[in-house]
Amino acid sequence: MTIKKGQGAMEYLMTYSWAILVVMIVGIAMWQLGIFSMGGITPTTSTGFNKIKPLLALAKMGTDGSFDASFINGAGTTITVGGVTLNNTAVPGCYSATPDSPGLPKVIASGDNIRIQLNADAACAQSKGAVYTMEIIISYNQTAAGATITRSDSGTLRGPYEEV
Repeated sequence: MTIKKGQGAMEYLMTYSWAILVVMIVGIAMWQLGIFSMGGITPTTSTGFNKIKPLLALAKMGTDGSFDASFINGAGTTITVGGVTLNNTAVPGCYSATPDSPGLPKVIASGDNIRIQLNADAACAQSKGAVYTMEIIISYNQTAAGATITRSDSGTLRGPYEEV
């Protein structure tokens, strides 16, 4: 006579595992569809940006198409920012430009900030709450151990248009 204790436990685990898996898939699908969004408020988020990090609380896209954001030098050494390229991919016909920055090149010590601004552009104007997606490339020189290396840091800022 053989006792099959393991078979009952295995059937129990398989049944409940499948049920948990189905609930997880349904939950993830609902989350991706935005069912759990809190009143339609879009937070300002960023992706990319390895060494030069955006300060999300200071990033703003105005309803008139103006853009203003601050970034912190996290490279660990002093850098010299030589150029900035911006592209708002969320609005067709919106600028893809390098801002007028008479202060460039600009030397930024480790831990200091740089502010990037673009003037209002009617092609980029949107209503309050619409979402922008700004692709940003920051070119800079970094000097360490007597050698100067040219680098660039890029990423995307995404957030709501705000009243100016």
